[in-house]
Amino acid sequence: MKPTCPWCLEPLPKGAAPAECPRCGRPLGSDGEPQARLLRFERVEAAQNTGYRQMLAWGSASAAVIALVTPFLHAMAVVIVPLAVAVHLVVVRVLLVREAQRLMRPLRRFLNRWMIRFAFLWIGLPGYGAMTVPLAGVVLGAGTFCLLTTIAHVSTTVGLERERAGKPLSWWEKAVPLALAVLTVVLVVVVVGLALLFGWSVAAIADRMQAT
Repeated sequence: MKPTCPWCLEPLPKGAAPAECPRCGRPLGSDGEPQARLLRFERVEAAQNTGYRQMLAWGSASAAVIALVTPFLHAMAVVIVPLAVAVHLVVVRVLLVREAQRLMRPLRRFLNRWMIRFAFLWIGLPGYGAMTVPLAGVVLGAGTFCLLTTIAHVSTTVGLERERAGKPLSWWEKAVPLALAVLTVVLVVVVVGLALLFGWSVAAIADRMQAT
């Protein structure tokens, strides 16, 4: 991979490292790179704060509109709820936290991504599922959008600040995604077990009815 300028991110020429970037003219090496890194963190953090406020403004209104019509869609509501979770997750990933996660070290970025995904799974499905309730679902749908967006924003902002300060992963950065992963696996096993038990019970009842 070619070395790039920490300021403008343009590729640097091969050979000896120049004292200044030939494209933007800013200093390189031990003097320029720490400054560039700090400014990049500040720029990404400011952009995310702005994107967060904008997303709350139009996203909560959009969620309220969807929640308003969901009770009238009947069977289609079964599709709308997981679709709302998936679309919201993609929007947050692409428009809100992507640039901040790029500045994180691989393990912190991995844990942050999965913590957000599990939050959407555990909060998004029941929260957006409540949109099927007339009127009250409007408040719950908009509230779910705001809550999930805030969780993604805050968790990524905290991780970005710790990354900028050079702090190692804290215990909660490791424990929260791990606990949610274990809880998800347990829930899947329980659901599969209940489904198998239900199927076995139905088959047993059918056999007895045929025998009589």
